Amino acid sequence: MQASIKKIILATDFSDISKNASRHALMLAKAHKAELKALHVFDTSAWNIPPHYYLAPAGPGGFSGFVEGLEEARERGKETLNKFAKSFDLEIETIFAEGDPGHEIVRIAEELNADLIVLGTHGYSGWKRFAIGSVAELVVRHAPCAVLTIRPEGR
Repeated sequence: MQASIKKIILATDFSDISKNASRHALMLAKAHKAELKALHVFDTSAWNIPPHYYLAPAGPGGFSGFVEGLEEARERGKETLNKFAKSFDLEIETIFAEGDPGHEIVRIAEELNADLIVLGTHGYSGWKRFAIGSVAELVVRHAPCAVLTIRPEGR
């Protein structure tokens, strides 16, 4: 019996590691003629370090600081996800969710009956892993489907 990959979820936090994972997801989607969905989970937890889209542009070559509020950050996240999806040479659906990233990725994969989740892993260990947590580990442990984790290049 051969497993069939028809629906792939690419979970992204817009980091370089996620961009690397996106190349793998795109390759797999093309090879299997599978549907590809780009998922970003907007994490509003107070102690989470904000990703780059939280920075407000200042013009050429700089930024003016962090966005003014939660709603502006949310809108910036949606815009970034749409730009990210348009960078592919394949039509993909975007999914913008809010909450704990690991739990939301698993929930959405269940809801959509996904065959594969692709995501990058930062490869934290020790104190950093304990303090920040591991989204990839939670997803691997609880996902309803196969999970492909992509490590940072050079590791």
